[in-house]
Amino acid sequence: MAERFADYFDLQLRLATAMAERREIPLRQTLDLYTNLRRRFGLFEPDDPSWLAFQDEIEAAPDETERLALTLARHRQAPAISRPAYQVPFGCFACEPPNEDGAARIHFMNADVGAEPGPLSVARRGERLAELAEMFGFIRREYPAAGQVIGGSWLYNLEAYRRLFPAEYGDSRRVPDGPVRLAGTSTWGQMVDHRGLVKPDARASFLASLETLDAERPWLAFPLRAMATSAPVEAFFDFYRV
Repeated sequence: MAERFADYFDLQLRLATAMAERREIPLRQTLDLYTNLRRRFGLFEPDDPSWLAFQDEIEAAPDETERLALTLARHRQAPAISRPAYQVPFGCFACEPPNEDGAARIHFMNADVGAEPGPLSVARRGERLAELAEMFGFIRREYPAAGQVIGGSWLYNLEAYRRLFPAEYGDSRRVPDGPVRLAGTSTWGQMVDHRGLVKPDARASFLASLETLDAERPWLAFPLRAMATSAPVEAFFDFYRV
């Protein structure tokens, strides 16, 4: 299973290495800032001893080949699907409790890597809608303080993903004004298909962008930008009839 993600991890290590060189900071720091490896290992605290040990190993590795081998070896020990404890899962989706502004954040993760057809296919739209209906039923019951729903992902560029939500939510998508976080899948997820394999065109575009990488805006190396979205929670209750 881990070898399936070899190209994906290789791209992340390449960006971390490039950013360490351009910003003249330790590689262990760029691993935290610009890769989702810690989360892929099922580790959600930056001071987790297992993560700190991995950072030590990567920094001591003599070359790119050894760094990738260490990454694959560590990933073999990771759970197949891992989410932080504050996210409540519903199949491919998850939600967080409302923040201080009453906004509940939602997430997507392919829970069936390798399954055919893909999770956003027309054939599986019913499954995704059922998961969302269950999730928003939960939000209505358990999070009465929720007034808004927010998201942030490259997936909002895709009509296949937006059609799962109320139109006003998809139509609200915009490119964030500030820096884009690269430690999760909201940007990195676009590099792989539903089988977990790197998309050849995305890889070629990304590698070409690394040649002229903007160290102040590394997210511009990716083909698609993560989009921010928001809509009143009532629109979701109406859409899923919960």
